[in-house]
Amino acid sequence: MSVRTSPFLPPYWWWGGVCLTAGLCGTVFTLLLTDQPGPVLLFSGLMRAAALLLALAAVRAPPDLRGVFRRLLAATLMYVAGEAAFVLTSSSMAVSTGEPGLPDLLYLAFYPLVLWALQSLRGGRPLPLMSRLNILATTLTIVLPLYVVLVQASPEQRQLAWWTGALYPALDAWVLSTLLALLFTRRRLPLIVLPLVTGVLLIVLGDMAYVILSARGQYSPLHPVTALWTAAIGAFGLSALRALTATADPEWNRPAWVPALVQAGPYVALGIATVTWALISHGDAVENVTFGGIMALTALLLARQELLGIRQRRLTTRLRSTAQALQGSRRDLWRQLHTDDLTGLPNRRACLDRLDSWLAQNPTRTDVGVLFLDLDGFKNVNDGYGHAAGDEVLRTVGHRLTELAGQEPDLLPARLSGDEFALVFLGTPERGEALAGQIAALIARPITLPDGQTLTTAGSLGQMHSALTAGVTTSALLSGADHAMYRVKRDRKAQRPVPHAPNLFD
Repeated sequence: MSVRTSPFLPPYWWWGGVCLTAGLCGTVFTLLLTDQPGPVLLFSGLMRAAALLLALAAVRAPPDLRGVFRRLLAATLMYVAGEAAFVLTSSSMAVSTGEPGLPDLLYLAFYPLVLWALQSLRGGRPLPLMSRLNILATTLTIVLPLYVVLVQASPEQRQLAWWTGALYPALDAWVLSTLLALLFTRRRLPLIVLPLVTGVLLIVLGDMAYVILSARGQYSPLHPVTALWTAAIGAFGLSALRALTATADPEWNRPAWVPALVQAGPYVALGIATVTWALISHGDAVENVTFGGIMALTALLLARQELLGIRQRRLTTRLRSTAQALQGSRRDLWRQLHTDDLTGLPNRRACLDRLDSWLAQNPTRTDVGVLFLDLDGFKNVNDGYGHAAGDEVLRTVGHRLTELAGQEPDLLPARLSGDEFALVFLGTPERGEALAGQIAALIARPITLPDGQTLTTAGSLGQMHSALTAGVTTSALLSGADHAMYRVKRDRKAQRPVPHAPNLFD
């Protein structure tokens, strides 16, 4: 998810919206307990406010969230239309006691729109197979026993009415399971997910209570359970408000307990279905035994699914650990093949690989150079001070070359062998001259040995550049720089001045 750089509203709007929504929902619940008509006005006002916030978020939210809020706005408008049709159509005052009508069609259209919005939170990617199996198990666990309950409660109705009554909690379970699966499959989520989870949970509780009350003939539009749907719509509006207000971190780190909660979803659904049966069932002994058997079989199938899921997760963890170990081994092997153990510099292989890579991009390029460095009198250091002192000199020179290269991608220092070093670079021959001067100054600085003694070293430098030769190759660059260095060293030993040439350096 992208980070919003210019939030539409200041942070205090979020907390103000939370307090206002909580106050309105509490007022609606209180008025419903006293059979006052005010809740209808408050409820409709809250729905209009939530729809306005969703519409605003569909335009002013971060670009990656606007599609989510467009679909949530469509779902909310469908829900509002269903509420209006429900109030105006007296024959549909209770879904489970009458034939399905226009309000049911509008209510049921709410769910695919919400699922579409949740899918867009995953960037259009499908859920993993295990998550989809959990969602299906949860939905079936809810719909089958409720269908049996509704058949017993209203045997005079036709099957379509029974299925409509059972479908609301089943779709609630589908949406809630999808939302929980989204929490399970992503470690970081936008903060709008928290109000969405709250809203879906409230709808689930409201629909379950609605089915129970309808089966008992106790539901009316002014029943206190209506406050749950009021709060759910308010939570959807708060999700839009959350996207519109400023926040230091626009994403939410998933708590460690969320995966366990998601895996327990089908079992929670099984418990809800059993409690619902106990509350509204009045069947005979045979039907109760049949229902108990169905629940037991469902529990066994869920347990089997969970065992398969545990096995799959263990296998996935083992494969991930194996892949990480192989990747680590590959990195170690690459480091061993391309790194000098003593100095930590890239070795001859790494130097050749870098030159090959640059020349492979353009075989006729004229901006590749090699500086070849050989320390003068290094054998005297080993003979006079010992090999430990010689190793310290090599490490110090390697460290200084590393400092010179820094983090520049067009410079690569390397130790070729013994007291021979190289610096490959991109640039002109004049840049090579400047780098050679810096190297000469670096290695001329005194070196302190482990025993406290100080010595000064020097070196011979030679350059070969792709601009100075035709048909340049990696071996030609490296050997040319090597020969240039030896000419410098030979001329120095002969105490003759070094002739000026763009590929020779003292």
